[in-house]
Amino acid sequence: MSSVEMLSEQLIIHIIDDKEKVRHSCEFLISSFGLSTQSWDSALTFLQQVDIYTPAVVVSDLMLPDMNGQALQSHLNKHDSPIALIALTGNGEISDAVAMLKKGAVDYLEKPISSRRLQEAINRAQTLTIQRAKLYYIRALYAQLTDKEKQVANELMQGNLNKIIADHLDVSVRTVEVHRSQVMKKMEAQHVSELIQKLALLDS
Repeated sequence: MSSVEMLSEQLIIHIIDDKEKVRHSCEFLISSFGLSTQSWDSALTFLQQVDIYTPAVVVSDLMLPDMNGQALQSHLNKHDSPIALIALTGNGEISDAVAMLKKGAVDYLEKPISSRRLQEAINRAQTLTIQRAKLYYIRALYAQLTDKEKQVANELMQGNLNKIIADHLDVSVRTVEVHRSQVMKKMEAQHVSELIQKLALLDS
């Protein structure tokens, strides 16, 4: 996976608001940061047409007619989407925005939007969506391991050598070598240090 900086430049900032004027305003502002944007008039339309497993940032109005910001955040959570969401709020919606933060939203911004606050929030959201995507990918790799391979992976995490692992699992060293090879292949790790770094992310 490329560096955060390189991926950040490719991320699309999705703007969801049922008011055309607000969408255009946000598009103009975010484009001035040198970022790519795409606008949607509803959360449902966004979900129907966008791959939610691709890292991205969503800047969404909290109060939408068909699916509000909280429902959108819940949907993304339910489907393990790496997308990072920033909520736009009006008067009297702060408690709803705080609830979204507890569900994993990056930030909430009160209208009228501060350019500086928006840029800071997007920067954090870009980093977060890439981290989430990396984590979800590693989880998918780990899910391919058999129970015995997971045991070997755990032993490698402890820094144990093949002979020690064989003793702990009551198998031959050759069996450990076979399982170890499969673990490295399935986890797409070139070295044990890389494997440990990936497995450590699962525990973080």
